[in-house]
Amino acid sequence: MDPESVSSGDESMEPPNDKVNGPPPVTLNLDLLKNIELPVTLRFGSAQMSLRDLTALDTGAVIELDRALTDPVEVLVGGSVIARGEPIVVQGVYGVRISEIASRHERLMTTALNTPASGGDAA
Repeated sequence: MDPESVSSGDESMEPPNDKVNGPPPVTLNLDLLKNIELPVTLRFGSAQMSLRDLTALDTGAVIELDRALTDPVEVLVGGSVIARGEPIVVQGVYGVRISEIASRHERLMTTALNTPASGGDAA
């Protein structure tokens, strides 16, 4: 057998040298994902109301939420709580100063659909 054909056959059997040549291709994929825009929602609180009370709302009506004024607002992305913070105004525009990043477990478990309702009968 020709020595060149044997060595080229061995080279094709070797695993790729990704570890030696740099970071794995996952990094490139992550860079692509960083440019995707996601909707961010601030949740100041929630309330549960009957349809009758909801249809009776008019301009100037006040809806009592389940949080105190001093409680942090929640920052949601895709319905999941990712952080909490303090509402602020920057150059006449609302914003939020992040004071806490939600734990990985909390980010996975909290969604807009399974947020506990604040009691109340809808009769």
